[in-house]
Amino acid sequence: MISALRFALTTGPRIDRVRSLLAVAVAILEQATGVGLAVLLGLFSELASRRSTSGVVVLAVCVAIFVMLTQGTFIAGYFTRLRLQEEIQNEVERRFIDVVGTTPTLEIHERSSRSDKVALVRGARGDIGPAFDRLVWLAGAALALIASAVVMASVVPVLAVLPLFAVPTVLATRAADKKRGQAVQRAMPRTRLAGHLFTLATTAAPGRETRLFGLAGELRRRHREEWDSGGRDIARTDRRARAPVALAWLFFVLAYATAIVLMVRAGLTGDASLGLVVAAVAVTSQITGQVQNVLSMTFWTLESLRAVRAFLDVVEDGAVERAAVVPAAPVTVPARLNGGIKVEGLTFRYWNRDQPSLNDIDLELPAGAVVALVGENGAGKSTLVKMLSGLYRPSEGRILVDGTDLARFAPEAWRARITAAFQDPVHIEMSLGDSIGLGRLERRDDPERITEALRTAGGDKLLASLPEGLETRLGRTSWDGEGLSGGQWQTVANARAAMRQAPLLRVLDEPSASLDARAEEWLFQQYTGLSRLEGGVTVLVTHRFTTARAADLIVVLDGGRVVEVGTHDTLSDADGLYAELFRLQARYFV
Repeated sequence: MISALRFALTTGPRIDRVRSLLAVAVAILEQATGVGLAVLLGLFSELASRRSTSGVVVLAVCVAIFVMLTQGTFIAGYFTRLRLQEEIQNEVERRFIDVVGTTPTLEIHERSSRSDKVALVRGARGDIGPAFDRLVWLAGAALALIASAVVMASVVPVLAVLPLFAVPTVLATRAADKKRGQAVQRAMPRTRLAGHLFTLATTAAPGRETRLFGLAGELRRRHREEWDSGGRDIARTDRRARAPVALAWLFFVLAYATAIVLMVRAGLTGDASLGLVVAAVAVTSQITGQVQNVLSMTFWTLESLRAVRAFLDVVEDGAVERAAVVPAAPVTVPARLNGGIKVEGLTFRYWNRDQPSLNDIDLELPAGAVVALVGENGAGKSTLVKMLSGLYRPSEGRILVDGTDLARFAPEAWRARITAAFQDPVHIEMSLGDSIGLGRLERRDDPERITEALRTAGGDKLLASLPEGLETRLGRTSWDGEGLSGGQWQTVANARAAMRQAPLLRVLDEPSASLDARAEEWLFQQYTGLSRLEGGVTVLVTHRFTTARAADLIVVLDGGRVVEVGTHDTLSDADGLYAELFRLQARYFV
């Protein structure tokens, strides 16, 4: 928690020193208002008892100035504090994007021990922006409590310890808050699932199926079931925490009542002046509110610090992964493949599975070749292309690029020389030109290159159908743009992949799944020609054997192992798994 506290205290001044100083001033002056007015009330009583008219008038002016100063500072500083919170929030979100969006592998999204932290930060990031403000307001509340103790001690010295009787309430509240946070963390898998069910029931993409199959009621039931299941542990933790908090408050109330009795007796016996007793009693009447303020600010500050701690954990995990994956002295990625890509003894096991998804893979992918990966669902095809892309680290074995271990390249340098299109492409809701141009940032403002990439992907008809050409806004989630069909979004993604010229590795993971036969044939011809011309390796994951048969090399996967390698003719003659799957699919076309 110390690191979270340090981050929260230093981020504000680092981003905007002037606004941070003003936030501190506002926090102190606003909290001091109650104590200051109590002291002024005591002085009024003292002057009134002496019948000092001039003194009362002067003091009234001082009270007016004091109120205008404290309240005016608060009002003037409100929007400054709000803007500082927004700036801190923006800084944290940018850094969060840098970490989560650039980790060398996909573990941060797929490994639950890490993805849960990311989900926690994503949901609680609204508590990070106010962290600095909450800390200084907590400090101001604590100073006001100390000032109240000093005023009370001037009447009866022993009353200086009255605020200490609030310590058990603070500690009990903090312990309860910590236990609740642990319960929330335990419930995270179920609450995350509940969030997924909520998304299924309320967003556009699943809308057709939820209505067609009448799923709203079932999704609502399961959402309630998962939410309640996770909430029961949280509620149980809350109930157990109530008793210590209640006892701590009872302890404080008894001390508070005793303080009032002692001050009244001091006034009656003449041990303190009327003005001092009035000020002390007025301050004492604020103690409960001040303690509640401290407790409230403690709770919200702890919420902020917990969010900051989770954010720092994500940052630290990203740094640890980068240190483990990025070589200290990376080897330069070759400009062109001479031999090709070789896979030796490659094994990969997902973090939540006992059995490996890829097991002892040996494979040679020649430069300039089009390689088709085929096999039934779950055979390991997509996992293998992610390994080739450097998105996973091998559990065993290695991948060689022209004889150099892929692990010796800087991940960013390797990925800068590859390109990919996937079956479930991201719907990037920008203009058509921007959505395609992101495939090669240095050419994103080059309409000729973008048009060429779109043509490679067979997107001439798409471009002609859009009212503003490359400037047409796509998507209806972020703005009122053009809605595209699944095949059109696939074409945009394929064009984005075509932006990079002469890649060493081109990964096409079911890139034609949403395309018609003519578009698929065009796409395959384009990529086949480019691969053989440029000398890179094109890896095509497909379930369509009409496409696979035209590849230079077909790799058949089954149960995470390579069971067959060859051309369509040799594999057909071998009468193995490939021939069986080909015949099963071919019967629908004969």
